[in-house]
Amino acid sequence: MGMPAVERLVNLTVALLETRRPVTFDELRRRTGYYPQPDAASARRMFERDKDTLRAMGIPVETRQDFGMDDPGYLIDRARYELRDVDLDAEEVAALALAVDMLGPDVGALPLAKVAARAPDPAPLAAPPARVGLPVTDVDVFAPAIVDRRTVRFTYRTADGRTGERTVDPYGVVRRRRAWYLVGRDHDRDGARGFRADRMLGEVRTIGPEGAFDVPSGLDLGSVVSGPDVVPVDVTLRVRSEGTWEVTARGGTDVGDTGDGGRRMHLRDVDPIRDRAWLLGVAPDATVEEPAELQATLRTALTRVVEAHTDDAHTDVGEGRS
Repeated sequence: MGMPAVERLVNLTVALLETRRPVTFDELRRRTGYYPQPDAASARRMFERDKDTLRAMGIPVETRQDFGMDDPGYLIDRARYELRDVDLDAEEVAALALAVDMLGPDVGALPLAKVAARAPDPAPLAAPPARVGLPVTDVDVFAPAIVDRRTVRFTYRTADGRTGERTVDPYGVVRRRRAWYLVGRDHDRDGARGFRADRMLGEVRTIGPEGAFDVPSGLDLGSVVSGPDVVPVDVTLRVRSEGTWEVTARGGTDVGDTGDGGRRMHLRDVDPIRDRAWLLGVAPDATVEEPAELQATLRTALTRVVEAHTDDAHTDVGEGRS
């Protein structure tokens, strides 16, 4: 749209805003000097296009035909056109000043001054120096190697607690079950594997030149870490009084007395893998009674934790303790 058209639309908007009553097309032609075509039909079509353009821009051009008018008229309702007053207190203006300051010097200073002038309390326009720091995430650590296609090496702890070095061609990252995974070709296993970022120990190091590998065409990163579907289970817990509130907060319901001052509680739809850490964390205040398979899995996991933190590998986790 050229400048003449923009100027015409602006002046048409002003004319329709200033009138208190609907203005006919003929009156608009006389007031604005626009639509001078000798052919009335051509002039009318041009006006209709302008009117449609204004409406498409969100300007509420209304068509009205008041009593005594032979032809319909047009106007813009100020109440619908104008923004509501901005009413900010001093603290809100200060927060806005901080945001404007972060855009750079002299950006938005005049509009901010106008807003601050309407604040009921003295509102400082000068914001204290501020910097926004973005924390480095697991994704950021891998990004350079993924972009440059450089091999990485890191120490990795598996789900059962074993650690070892991994050398991987990083294809990308994917999020599953609230955890980030690096997906790439494991050199030792010569295949695509997924590695949880929170199980990587120490620094992730890049080795070798850029462009060392190509990402397989059509690879679905999510499928590499999807794993088998896990069927939720219902769990019965033996809970001491100290652990009752935590199991209740998790959605547990009281199903009876254990006879020794504790309670027997029921949890529905427990994920045997995802919720394993929580079940280990609430022991010994809450221990699994059923199902037996989950109880045995937790007992084995707890035994490994104890062995990893004691010099003496012999430990008695107790019957029924998980």
